[in-house]
Order: sequence, then C-alpha cells, then structure tokens
Amino acid sequence: MKAITFSKHGGSEVLEYSEVDRPSPGVGEVLLKIHAVAINHGPDIETRRRGFGMGAIAMPHIGGVDPAGEIVELGAEVTEFALGDRVAVYPVIACGVCEFCSDEASENYCSNSVLYGVQTDGGRAEFAVAPASQLVRLPTTVSYEAAAALGVAYTTTWHGLMELGKLTADDTFLVVGAGGGCGVAAVQLAKIYGATVIAITGSEWKQEKVRELGADAVFSYRDKDWPDKVREFTGGRGVTIAFDNAGTETLPSSISCLARGGRLFCSGGTTGFEVSLDLRQLYRNLISLLFYVQGGKADMEKLVALVADGSLNPVIDRIYPLENAADADNHLDAQGQFGRVVLAVAGDVPAAGEYI
Repeated sequence: MKAITFSKHGGSEVLEYSEVDRPSPGVGEVLLKIHAVAINHGPDIETRRRGFGMGAIAMPHIGGVDPAGEIVELGAEVTEFALGDRVAVYPVIACGVCEFCSDEASENYCSNSVLYGVQTDGGRAEFAVAPASQLVRLPTTVSYEAAAALGVAYTTTWHGLMELGKLTADDTFLVVGAGGGCGVAAVQLAKIYGATVIAITGSEWKQEKVRELGADAVFSYRDKDWPDKVREFTGGRGVTIAFDNAGTETLPSSISCLARGGRLFCSGGTTGFEVSLDLRQLYRNLISLLFYVQGGKADMEKLVALVADGSLNPVIDRIYPLENAADADNHLDAQGQFGRVVLAVAGDVPAAGEYI
C-alpha cells in the first residue's frame, strides 16, 4: 500500500510517498481503508519536524492523527463493529487503569494516554490499523472529509468551550487566532449556541472569512490596540469568556479583556509557552483560567451529531491528494489556510480540490 512516511525529523522534504506493507489488525483492532485525514500543526507537523514531546517514535513513521474511513477487516474479539462501517478515529488512547480512567473521566484526562498517529502509526496511508475502542460511527450524512476535519481541532475546542467554559447565549466570547483550525471551530460553535463573538485574526481576507461565519466584531492582532477595541465594543465591561491558544504574544492581552468573573480557556501556545501575569488582576477580578489538553471521545460524538443534523459544517480550506502531503504541510505551516487542511487518498479527492 501507499503511505506518507518519514525516517528522520526535519522539514517537509523528509516526507516520502512510499510503498509499505499493509498492516493487519490485532486483538481488539480493525483495519480501515482511509478516505481522508486532516493535518494538525502540533501532532503532525511538529512530530515530523522535531517530535511532539512524547518520547522517541519508531522510524519510519506514518503520521496522521485524524483519519476517517471504512472498516475492511476485523481483528479478534471485535464484535461492536462490522465490515463496511463508516468511522472516524478518536486519537487519545486511554490506559483504562489510572485513577482518572478508574473514575470514568474523559479520555483526555488519562495519566498514561497514547496519541494515535504520534506514538503509533496513523492514517496518512491507504490503510491503517486502529483500536476499535477509538472509533466513532459516521452517519451517511457525514462525509469522510468533514469527519476528519472534526478531529483534534473541533473536539479540543468543544471541550474547552462547552464542557469547561460552559458557554451560553448570554456570553460575549473573544476568539484569538480566529483564522486557524481551532479558532474557526470556536467561532462556529459559539454562533450555533447564540453567543456574541469577537474575533481576532491577521490578514484582511481572513477577517472577511470570519465575518462570513457570523462573528459580530473582527479585529486584527497586528493592531496593537486590539484589546482597547474589544473593551470598547463591550461598552467597557469586557468579555465573559475568551479562547487563546496563541500563548506568549497574546495571552496577557486576552486576560485584560475579561470582565469581572470572566473565564479563559487554553489548550496550546503557538507563539510560545511562557507568560508573565499579574496575579492581583486575576484574583481581584475573580478570573478563571481553564487549561486542558485535547477533548474526549464523547465530545467528538456530539460534534458528529451536529454535522449529521446540519447544524455544523466544518470549514475545510483545501483538500490535497495523499501524495502531496508535503505541499499540504507547507500550506498549513505558512498559516495560509482558513479552517482545516485535509489529505484524501487517490481517487477520493473532490473535483473542486479546494474549499474555502
């Protein structure tokens, strides 16, 4: 079978469109014919570039944490799925025995979790093995491309926004980095539930795209006065909830935009991880900072249901054929996308080839 592999860390030039052996499912696993797999900055590009801080990975490595496809072979003891079932892979593989797993916490709280496509081979291939426990069923109304797009970005955003942030229609919501995968998801989900959305992004064309998604106000992070504009838009009160995965360059400003009793959720730091904060500002204004990693399988299932009933249409910027994975990585790495970038196996690429 064909797969995208790399045998050493580095730039996109280390990626190879290779002929590799087709895997066989073990006990509790299935073999998937992959139709689509989304690309993520951290688990995919950073893993290829230098590793993802989860230990050394076996080489050659097949990445791809967000695949969707159909089951073509069942391993021993798999009884809850059948050949031909349409599924997506939820990537956080919980250990099942730590204190959090024993308390039936969401998979993303597991102390010993393994990330599919990082610590295992993933879905950048014509076929891939996955544990049956990681599969999310897809109704026929949910395309493989949409299911792959939901993966890390939408699932992580849902967990922060809905499970931790408890967003409601009464909230005024600030989204920093609104043109990226998680930012687009945040704008879409907040508008579905009726919140007022203030979006921060860079280029003018991305600002226009965010407005088309329904953002009530849009400002550029290249304008150093954007926090003042946020406070002005809210009549001086500030926002009740904020999302910021940019980290070093923006997090203090985002916190300054919070109203008394406001809350901020964060699961990343694309511009850096070290931030200096004034603790008095936080405790005197009753600010809540909600940090977490990934989302849970139940979060992904809720998102699939939203797509199935027509409430949510994941934004896909471009779809590349599998063999053009290096071009797709470079497009995402250059921040030239709005929404998700997806790889499709040969024969599955829509004629349009590009969605915005």
